[in-house]
Amino acid sequence: MNIPIVCIALLWQVAPGRDTAVSPVYDVVIHEMMIKPSPSIGLPPFEYIELRNRSSKAVQLQRWTLAVNKREVTLPSFLLQPDSLLVLCSPAAGFAAPNVLQVDRFPALPDDTGQVVLYNHRREVIHAVAYTPAWYGLPTASQAGRSLEMLDPSLPCSGKINWMASTSPAGGTPGGYNAAARRITDDTRPDLYFIEMPDSLHLLLHFSKTLDSLKAASPVSYQVSTSSVAAVTVLSPLFNIVALQLASAADSGAVVLHGISDCAGNESGIKNSLSFIRPQPPVPGDLVINELLFDPPAGVPEFIEIYNRSAHAISLRNIFLCARKADGQWGPIKRIVANSRLLMPGQWLALTTAADRLCGYYRCDNPENIQEVASLPAMPAESGSLLLLADSVLLDEVRYQSAFHFPLTGQPKGVALERREDGDTAKWISAAASAGYATPGYANSHPWREMADNARVALEPAIFCPDNAAPENRAVLQWTLPEAGWVGHVTVFTADGAPIRYLARNMTMGNKGNLYWDGFGENKVLLPPGIYIFLIEIFDLKGRVKRWKQSLVMARKLN
Repeated sequence: MNIPIVCIALLWQVAPGRDTAVSPVYDVVIHEMMIKPSPSIGLPPFEYIELRNRSSKAVQLQRWTLAVNKREVTLPSFLLQPDSLLVLCSPAAGFAAPNVLQVDRFPALPDDTGQVVLYNHRREVIHAVAYTPAWYGLPTASQAGRSLEMLDPSLPCSGKINWMASTSPAGGTPGGYNAAARRITDDTRPDLYFIEMPDSLHLLLHFSKTLDSLKAASPVSYQVSTSSVAAVTVLSPLFNIVALQLASAADSGAVVLHGISDCAGNESGIKNSLSFIRPQPPVPGDLVINELLFDPPAGVPEFIEIYNRSAHAISLRNIFLCARKADGQWGPIKRIVANSRLLMPGQWLALTTAADRLCGYYRCDNPENIQEVASLPAMPAESGSLLLLADSVLLDEVRYQSAFHFPLTGQPKGVALERREDGDTAKWISAAASAGYATPGYANSHPWREMADNARVALEPAIFCPDNAAPENRAVLQWTLPEAGWVGHVTVFTADGAPIRYLARNMTMGNKGNLYWDGFGENKVLLPPGIYIFLIEIFDLKGRVKRWKQSLVMARKLN
């Protein structure tokens, strides 16, 4: 396949005002981006964005819009031929490639994080990407002079896994095939990661990836335990956030998804329900720094984990981190999220600059509890001090030292420090080797004393048949808890992770109790025989959280 050579001055100019058919989403994609052109490796030291026409038809770009963050520019008339490439850049770039379109007031690409959107002449999103430095897969010092290249154009909405730094000796391939191009497999699912709650009538659902916007816009795809859904809006340009308008005010509840899929048709798996509670402003001690990795192995990023130890949800919009300098002054203040993400009671959140590299080295049991940030406060390997702030209110301050590590830990590099409460005193201990030396986004390997596990659950019998006579026609979930005041969710899943019955949502558990399952799904239809999994999650007003998975077999009598 030859990439067509185009001549801007003569061949592909079209008359002003000529209209063309509207291109479907992803017909034209953002294919390559030079974000940090200097110092140059071999290309002119200028930013550029390369487009690719994936379709079999020519596409007229006249009155299309290129947006980078808040800056926009309207594209001039240009007919982009089928399966061809086009480089957009400023007039000063001076690229020699024939398929180049010089754009006046070409918008600058931020070095750290940026959102690039291509709109058609009707202001419809054709393609959008939101990049971070982690997309390079390279240390910061090695990123300059290299472009970001899309690996597989057949998966335009797969996000980060479909991009990497160019492997070209020149640092990029403007107007030519991407050096890093290859077929990839995207087996990820559009999991529900977290919720924002601006007020009692609105929820913002944040997903792990781009959704099928048509399916996601259907109100029947959402079930809210404490209200019906009045309206649904899938937010552009990334289509990974869904706004729900509730029919009646709710201070708490749970959202359950039905049939949500990504743009490739993959449906969400086990992470398709979340609880929400109206957030309250935190006071000192509500939100604490819970785990630190300040001396990571080579190629692995640092992380700071925070923990909501309060009995209420906390919005993270105005939560900040900073380091205290040796002279006692505060260092640069870092906002931890750009939205109003809810951190529920007993929930952890690990902050890092590259989630994939962190989770490629350490176990990340709950990827939804890993938050990528542009940068973290400075954390010297020997000792340091970190502050956690709500606006200017000091919520927590920790002073760490490498000497806090367990004396028999031969090499503390790569070992996280975990917080352990002893009365009103916070102590620090090395993460256990059995946990892989770090527990980002989930319970510490050394639980706090107040979180000692003396709660028990049991699911019986191992095999039950709903066709039998009572009481052998149902399964019984029993629990014994250390004291009253626990609240729980109990969900039944199929063996492949699809939720089919919600036995409890925000239910007060009591010291002892039980629930029954008769083999029926949420739709009141008796389910087929097979293996089913119970997920039991409980939390209390002290912020303690417990989770169990129990399985059983449902049998059916033959006709």
